[in-house]
Amino acid sequence: MPLLDPFQPSAAQPWNARRVAHLYNRLGFGATHAEVEAGLQLSPSDLVDQLLDAAAALPSPAEPVFANWTYDDYVAADPDPNALIGAHRNEMYRRWISEMLAPATSVRARMSFFFHNNFVTGVRNYQSPAYQFQYYKLLNDFAFGNFQELAREMGRSAAMLVYLNGNISVAAEPNENYARELMELFTLGENQGYTQADIVNMARALTGWRADEGSWYLPYFNPNLWDKNPKTIFGQTGNFNFDQAHNLIFTYRKPQVSRFLPTKLYKQFVYQEIDTEVIDGLSATFQSNNWEIMPVLKQLFKSEHFFSEKIMGAHLKSPIELLLGLIRNSGTQFPDWMTNTTFFNDIAYWASELGQEIFNPPNVAGWPGHHLWLNENTLTYRWTFADYVVYNLQVDASNREILRQLAIDLTNNSNNPYLVTEAVVEHFLRQDLEPIQLEAAIMAFKEGIPSNYFDDGSWNLSWNEAPFQITNLLKYLVRLPEFQLV
Repeated sequence: MPLLDPFQPSAAQPWNARRVAHLYNRLGFGATHAEVEAGLQLSPSDLVDQLLDAAAALPSPAEPVFANWTYDDYVAADPDPNALIGAHRNEMYRRWISEMLAPATSVRARMSFFFHNNFVTGVRNYQSPAYQFQYYKLLNDFAFGNFQELAREMGRSAAMLVYLNGNISVAAEPNENYARELMELFTLGENQGYTQADIVNMARALTGWRADEGSWYLPYFNPNLWDKNPKTIFGQTGNFNFDQAHNLIFTYRKPQVSRFLPTKLYKQFVYQEIDTEVIDGLSATFQSNNWEIMPVLKQLFKSEHFFSEKIMGAHLKSPIELLLGLIRNSGTQFPDWMTNTTFFNDIAYWASELGQEIFNPPNVAGWPGHHLWLNENTLTYRWTFADYVVYNLQVDASNREILRQLAIDLTNNSNNPYLVTEAVVEHFLRQDLEPIQLEAAIMAFKEGIPSNYFDDGSWNLSWNEAPFQITNLLKYLVRLPEFQLV
């Protein structure tokens, strides 16, 4: 399929900084100038391989001290267990944000976050920081693995058992919530190849798994609570258990599964309106590779279609993409997420206020995204919270020097404010501005510096004011419509 052929740079479609940044923006949360420059030295396919293979090779997330804590452990550890529980939950928010920002973990964090919005749970429901970590770990461990295995393991995770009531589903009274969403929202799609009878019998097959939302013990299977009687699912009759019931989906509903995940990937990472030719090709790849996720990702991100002009700059940023993209693209560093509690907690709060609370999508269908991220209220809040991020980029002296060095590297240490402005705009937007917008950007950059210093050439990027001029420019850029797109 031509659209899925590997992208071949040409004079009309060169391998340039915009396309490198496009890959980093969609597959991660942005890129530093050094990453873009390094990417230009590789072919498009080699860069995709490098980013995905490195992300897939990362070790499983290290366990925090509370990885298996029960509620009794909290009572024993602290006279105010609820305060410690809240602190540990906040630690998980900061941890995920930190991994989204770190170059070594950004791509995996992006993919695990994608699956968070597919296999939705909410920490407000299950409460336990241990369950929160175990869910997060599962998303990371399978982010580039096998979709069938991920679906099966997710079904018996404590977070999911509590969130969709699997923990109270027993032979005498099976609960249909998880069975329904497993097919409708997690693997097949709404009204795609299942009936109400399939839901009922699937629920019966999934009985017996327990997670105690009061004590927070690890999930376990109680065979006495499992429905041992025959069930008929997708026209197949047998004494199906938990694993077998999940496997039925991937055996007898292959056409639906094969299109479900590629369609979701396409809408998240490429474009909101799907291209059926692309989905057809990805579907065939997904099925022929026995539900392995990585071959689909590599085919998609290497494709002519992904690097086409139509796709670049056409994705509306989610709140997380909006806020973290500023930091990643700037190259500023906040490496110690455990001590950067205020700023990282603020980022989580700002994203939540914009409609994207980490670990808490609004419902089991997840964040709908796209145009629903924007309305009259959220747009002004997006400006405000982006301003807050920009402010935090300049408060630390070492980060101010990073901003200065970025401008130096982008312009070969130019003292021409027009060239510096154009280079910084290009780096953060990767889009062309109208002349009137560019002129306003230049004025924002020059603001506060007497014009005669620019006229006589005495101004340069070594001035103490230079980093603050860059952040003044960024405060102008975040209010542009172009900034909302990536």
